[in-house]
Order: sequence, then C-alpha cells, then structure tokens
Amino acid sequence: MLDSGFQAYRSTAVEGRAAGADIHKLVLMLFDGFLEELERVAGHIQAKRFDKKAQGIERLLRILGGLDASLDHDNGGEIAKNMKSLYGHCGQALLQASLKNDVQQLDSVKAVMTDLQQGWLGLGSQAA
Repeated sequence: MLDSGFQAYRSTAVEGRAAGADIHKLVLMLFDGFLEELERVAGHIQAKRFDKKAQGIERLLRILGGLDASLDHDNGGEIAKNMKSLYGHCGQALLQASLKNDVQQLDSVKAVMTDLQQGWLGLGSQAA
C-alpha cells in the first residue's frame, strides 16, 4: 500500500517537472531516471529478484527509446547518428546483462550513459 502511494507521488512529481521543462531538461531527466533505474536493476540482479530485474530492464529500454526519439536526425547530422548508435549499443548490452544476470555488463552501460549525461550537462551550461 505504501509503495503504491510512493509510486503515485513520484509519478506526479516527475510529470510536474516534465510539464514545465524544455527539451534539454527533459533529456537530462531521462538520463537521471535511466541511471537511477540502472542502479536498481543492479541491486535486483545481486539480490536475485529476477522479476523486478526484468521490469527494470523494460523501463530502461523504454527510456532509451525516449532518448532515441528525441534525436533530431534532420539537423543533428553525425552527432545524432552516433547517439543513436550508442543508444542501440546500450540496449543490446542491457539485454545481454539481463540474459546473463551480469552486473558488470551494466557497468559499461553506466559508463556510456554517464558520459552522455555529462555532455548534455555541458551543453546546458554553455547555453546559460
């Protein structure tokens, strides 16, 4: 009961932040959510909570889909193409980590996504 209340609060809080955010902030929110969920998935693998791991992997793949959908392929040129490739690589690595219950595979995804997040943070500070 408490867990469902917390989830409802969290969902409302995220929706509220998203409603007032520009695309840059929305992408950063996706990166934040991705990295938080990635940590939870690692914990689920370590604790052998494989049903929760599967739900987490599904959420991670949906977030990657959202990040991929945010790419501007018409104006993004080589950067958009490379980002798409990195998102695809991360998706494949997530599936492999899930199949093998391999936390180390998640570390490579975390490294890529943290680097991308830092790049987006840098873009925001340049624009400010």
